[in-house]
Amino acid sequence: MVSTEHNEGWSTLGVPSVITEALVEQNFYSPTAIQALALPPAILGRRDILGAAETGSGKTLAFGIPVLNGILELQKKEGKTVQSTSGKFREVNKDEEAASDISDNEGDENDEPMPEEQSIDKNGIGLVKVVNNVKFDEFDNVKPTKPLYALILTPTRELAIQIKDHLTKAAKYTDIKIAVVVGGMAAVKQERILSKGPEIVIATPGRLWELIDEGNPHLSQLPSVKYLVIDETDRMLEKGHFLELHDIIERINSVESKVKRRQTFVFSATLTLVHDIPDYLQRKKIRNSKSKIFKLTPGQKLQKVIDMLKVKNPKIIDVTKDTGTARNLTECRIACTIDHKDYYLYYFLKRHSGRTLVFCNSIGCVKRLATLFGILECKPLPLHASMPQRQRLKNLERFQADENGLLIATDVAARGLDIPCIEHVIHYQVPRTSESYVHRSGRTARAQKEGITVLMMEPTEKPYYSRLCKTLNRTEDLPTFPVVDRLLVAVKERVNVAREIDKLELTCRRDNSQKGWLQKAAKDMDLLLDDEEFETTMEVKEMADLKRKLKGKRAHLASLLKKPLFPKNFSGKFLDTSLELSLNQNSQKAIDVMKKAIDDYPKLKKKKLSVIPKTKNIASKKQLGREKKRREKKLK
Repeated sequence: MVSTEHNEGWSTLGVPSVITEALVEQNFYSPTAIQALALPPAILGRRDILGAAETGSGKTLAFGIPVLNGILELQKKEGKTVQSTSGKFREVNKDEEAASDISDNEGDENDEPMPEEQSIDKNGIGLVKVVNNVKFDEFDNVKPTKPLYALILTPTRELAIQIKDHLTKAAKYTDIKIAVVVGGMAAVKQERILSKGPEIVIATPGRLWELIDEGNPHLSQLPSVKYLVIDETDRMLEKGHFLELHDIIERINSVESKVKRRQTFVFSATLTLVHDIPDYLQRKKIRNSKSKIFKLTPGQKLQKVIDMLKVKNPKIIDVTKDTGTARNLTECRIACTIDHKDYYLYYFLKRHSGRTLVFCNSIGCVKRLATLFGILECKPLPLHASMPQRQRLKNLERFQADENGLLIATDVAARGLDIPCIEHVIHYQVPRTSESYVHRSGRTARAQKEGITVLMMEPTEKPYYSRLCKTLNRTEDLPTFPVVDRLLVAVKERVNVAREIDKLELTCRRDNSQKGWLQKAAKDMDLLLDDEEFETTMEVKEMADLKRKLKGKRAHLASLLKKPLFPKNFSGKFLDTSLELSLNQNSQKAIDVMKKAIDDYPKLKKKKLSVIPKTKNIASKKQLGREKKRREKKLK
């Protein structure tokens, strides 16, 4: 039973007791800030909601509870769903029954009229009339009797599945059915799920539009949905992003009379965040004085969303802070060369224990790091869009099960995912947009917990860093994460050996691949080749030398990995500072180290936004050329 105190906390916001009971079971005793502000106008006032809240603030339930509540009310009005032994029948009222007769008769002129009698069991419960040539044993072939009440659109598959899990738990004591429609899974299975008539469909735009285009019967009700939710897709709504999403919205808005009866929810951590005009558009604007290209204000961005989705009388709720990130998030950076990023990442992983999520800008980078850190026995788990969906979900499960797990991912893991107890988020590459930075960093410091985000940047990424700071209203540099420079010697040795192993393994794989191609081609052409003819890509002796060298490198790395990387009772100096750090423990919490560094060095907080400090051997060829010309001018 739900206690009166907990019941009042939710009931005053309009949440029904059947949902409150499920929430309290999950230890959600009181609403978060965004929930307390969004639920009353959404449930009691039936207003459309545009909500901006920092990551991990409970946005899913902020739109999920009003949707569930609204469906429960609609079910009461339109006919109560009853459970039978097979779960296939639904109690209907007379109006609905008559409408069903009309629609069935209109569907095929050759159908015989259905009898007027209605089967009544001993309990007095009416059953849906039997249609000729329909087998109840094969319920998959029966047209769904339930309407589609709500559509929830998300940018990633993992977020769609997560939302489904949250809403299923909240709807535990109701009969509301929820389906997920995403790519990477069998379309036939998803069609079978949709044939059972789920009241709520959670989907990514690509697969949803594919099923709509194929004429799925349940999705044909899209213009009639009573609730539309756009979650973490503010950037997707912009022109040029996700054409399928625009097609879906156009389909949903096709019937004006039904749009007026629809309730719309738009939630995102970056809903009110605006970014600078891209460089190519800025140049176009300079060339054309009459250009209509301009930077949007937060109000103009919201107005575009309102116009596109045909939102009416919206309640705008913004509980984000100026910087866009969570209040309990510690932000810092590591400035280094591109070749040294691997060293600092390995140092961080071995020095600071905890669940770590590393973000890259490309799939190629994810694959390279996963291979390299796999050789270093860090047990990395890759996650990117080219992976099969089953493997993506399996890697997420493994990551959650390991308290010191390492997940290396692209931005498919950046938006909305609620993975508990992620302590560190590392941006191996500077994100190209401020939205990506906010969403990436939002995977940690969730639900009032502390977390740290580390931005690793090399000189060529300086423009992206400056743009990011400007968009997020930062006038000061992010503080530098303290690294013990003398300890990097052992780190570099291990990483360099691992790089050599990776390079040798790649050479072997390429040679084997070429041999395999040659054998396949010979087989297709029905040719017989001698063994000597297969050695065209690499001589036998060269291959033997390569394998012998590879074996030696692996043995060398294995001996290095057996030794402690950070010896006890050792002191070193911070990079670019004179503070000594005691390493009596093999592992320290990164957030504690960073906080101590900020407290000990107030200047880290006050340092104005500046260029990345120059280090030896990191200048590009263009920089060296400009420096050479400058010196020649001085000599003249």
